[in-house]
Amino acid sequence: METPARIDELYATTLVPRIAALESLRLSLKGYITKAALLVGVPFAVFFFSDVFTAALTGPAALAVSVGSFALIFLGVTVAGFKYLVPGFVAYANYQGRFKHDVVAEVFKIVCPTATYTPSQGIAERDFDEPGIFNTTGAFKSDDRVHGTIGQTPFEAAEVRRSYSTGGKNRTTVVVFHGLFFHLDFNKALNGVTIVEPENAAASQLGSRSGLSALSLENPDFEAEFAVHASDEVEARYILTPKMMEQILALRQRAGKPIFLAFKKNRAYIGVHYGSELFEPGIAATTSLDSIHEMAAHFALAEGVVTELDLNTRIWTKGVDASLLERVPEKDEDLLEEEMASGTMTAGDLWKVAEAKVDGLHDQDDAIVAQPPDAFPRIEASPGGIVVHYPIGVAFIVAFLLSLTCGVIGLAALRELPSALDLGPLSPWLQRIPHIPRATELVAGRPIPWLIGCWILSGITMLGWSGRVRRVQVSADAVRVWRGIRPFPRVYPRPPYDRILRIEKSVHVTKDEAFKLINPTASPMLTVEDARWVTSELRRAMKASLTTR
Repeated sequence: METPARIDELYATTLVPRIAALESLRLSLKGYITKAALLVGVPFAVFFFSDVFTAALTGPAALAVSVGSFALIFLGVTVAGFKYLVPGFVAYANYQGRFKHDVVAEVFKIVCPTATYTPSQGIAERDFDEPGIFNTTGAFKSDDRVHGTIGQTPFEAAEVRRSYSTGGKNRTTVVVFHGLFFHLDFNKALNGVTIVEPENAAASQLGSRSGLSALSLENPDFEAEFAVHASDEVEARYILTPKMMEQILALRQRAGKPIFLAFKKNRAYIGVHYGSELFEPGIAATTSLDSIHEMAAHFALAEGVVTELDLNTRIWTKGVDASLLERVPEKDEDLLEEEMASGTMTAGDLWKVAEAKVDGLHDQDDAIVAQPPDAFPRIEASPGGIVVHYPIGVAFIVAFLLSLTCGVIGLAALRELPSALDLGPLSPWLQRIPHIPRATELVAGRPIPWLIGCWILSGITMLGWSGRVRRVQVSADAVRVWRGIRPFPRVYPRPPYDRILRIEKSVHVTKDEAFKLINPTASPMLTVEDARWVTSELRRAMKASLTTR
């Protein structure tokens, strides 16, 4: 039975009930996304088109629309984050994990019966970079690994994504490669490297061609489609025979996407750039038969590569080298990836992973850390514990003064609001606000934009100085934290607040018996060295104070 017919039969007999069993996960995930989008999108749309609404309204109603919609954007983001982010992420992780196990793996068995599919593994980054085809800048991610033999040819393939972000004002994401990457045993022994790339490939995608020479070949169709760079022209022509060029053109037509190739040592490397996800489940609609056939075509491309390039023909000087299949993939220490692959993740599992990441990366031991030279904080002994002082910096003073200035200008704008809107009985009350020289002249004629702008900027800068930690005291009964300009500390009783966490450059106090995603701060942003020192001293003080309880 031909493969397309077998896929049709598999879909009808096996996949349809399995996809139906996943519908509840898909619909719940779609519901979370829809609700979050409505919470944020509706007030954003009202704010964006506020001019249309305010033109039809007068007085307090117009002001309420402008200010209220902006406030609702922040409220919507907050509610969506706390209510839908975690359950939505858990639903997606389980949907993705079960889809790959119950659906994708079954398709693979039909298309590539002589190979193994491991969705949580990928091609090693060193193998992707080895031939020098692509730019090595940016984050690398690979999964959906396939490895085995086709005929005599050992191979491995996986989906690979590499991208990076440009800095500056017009920040953009540059996709270096996103598609299927193949690593195969080549049937010729080589001394140099030959790279074949699309003629119109973007410079941001390509690796360095230093030490390589551009090569012209005799096939005009091949020349129009590809550019060739090689370290050894004679060897490159030995590889790119007239027949091989025709085979590469046939592979390009079969893939229907840009393809990149390299030949180095005893390996062939091939990248098919799709620019999109290949084996992920759909969220907007249920998985169709057409999408299953498309998935099967991706898997079948491995056999197509071997067939089109005639890699099973071993009439040259080289035998089969299966060493690429003998290597054990590097251990993936990403606990989150492991939980997602299981398809049975819970919200509790997600918190455990988050706790493990914090505990594992940010020194959770009791090691004594020496005071760094020129340390920013100052630590002194206090009855039953210690006190950490954080000097007030220029940023705090600037944020406070800017917040105060915005408040004054905002009051002046509020006083002038009746001149722009008919506020009815509110107008006499607002006009009782004292005249503020210069500020009143500044906002005259345009009080609404000034009021909204000052409200936003004042709120942002207030967050900067009001939550800034200036002093922390650890004693037997509590941890006391002074923030902003408040004369009184926030008290965190001991127990349960018997634990200190360091997250990169900041120190936090949290409960001993449970992990929390958001923990009270016990420092401003410090250097890594200062944060490690403060963390060590606070933990030592906590441990010492246990004897005085």
